[in-house]
Amino acid sequence: MAASIPPAPPGFTRLLMKSKFGAGRDFRVLDPQTEEQLFLVDGKIGTRPKADVQGADGTVLYRVRGRLLGIPKRMDVTDADGSQYAHLHAQAFKFVKDKIDVTLATGEEWLLEGDVIEKNYTVNDSAGRHVIQISQKWIQVRDQYVIDIADGVQPAAALALVWAVDRWVERD
Repeated sequence: MAASIPPAPPGFTRLLMKSKFGAGRDFRVLDPQTEEQLFLVDGKIGTRPKADVQGADGTVLYRVRGRLLGIPKRMDVTDADGSQYAHLHAQAFKFVKDKIDVTLATGEEWLLEGDVIEKNYTVNDSAGRHVIQISQKWIQVRDQYVIDIADGVQPAAALALVWAVDRWVERD
């Protein structure tokens, strides 16, 4: 299966994210050519969605914590030290989730647009440049998808954002 996935576009790193089908919504993140595990997104069970993004050695790199019952919904991403990296938030009373705002700790605004239910969406930076692209275009099995991450974007941080969106959609 990995051989059928084409290489990433220039300026991007391509990863394959596969659900582990267990409690907590865990994902293994693999090199799409070798299927070597590069990251683990370890989802936690509880009333509020939360996950740890771990490197191949098990070191926690980013954490995701959510508040999905409030209006508006919000998911926070922090680094391993607990410093805010980003938060995702939707406009209050907007039920169609084709756009989700992402505010980085630096103040930069990113915009997630596309079909989040079908896992085909992009995250654009404030200049409109694609920084993350999520697609099931080349995937035949549900609950796994391709993630293209622009050079200069931390892959583990991008994975934290993708997990947050995945949980957001599942809770709607």
